[in-house]
Amino acid sequence: MLGIGMPEMILIAVIALIVIGPDKLPGLAKTLGRIFGELKKATNEFKETMEVESKLTDVKKAFDGINEKEIADKAEAMNEPVNIDTSSAPSGDDMEDKCNDKSDAEGKDSKGTA
Repeated sequence: MLGIGMPEMILIAVIALIVIGPDKLPGLAKTLGRIFGELKKATNEFKETMEVESKLTDVKKAFDGINEKEIADKAEAMNEPVNIDTSSAPSGDDMEDKCNDKSDAEGKDSKGTA
């Protein structure tokens, strides 16, 4: 503790006992203990706040990087030409035949039930 050993602590306690007196010394020790406790609590809270702040900054940077990547990917996708494969699409004649078959089947159904 601050490079103070046991002999130095005893010397400080004896001097405090002589200067302050035995009546006020316990109250002073109690007050100093509270002050040091509050100081320690405040420094711990400050450290935690700084750690949370740095973690939030890291997370924010990560999200910014993700957003920039998504924007770049979308820009690339918009700039790429779209190739439509028409080789598997049915020809116009096939479509006419299917439509005619369907209309014939509908005509038979309506004639058969009436």
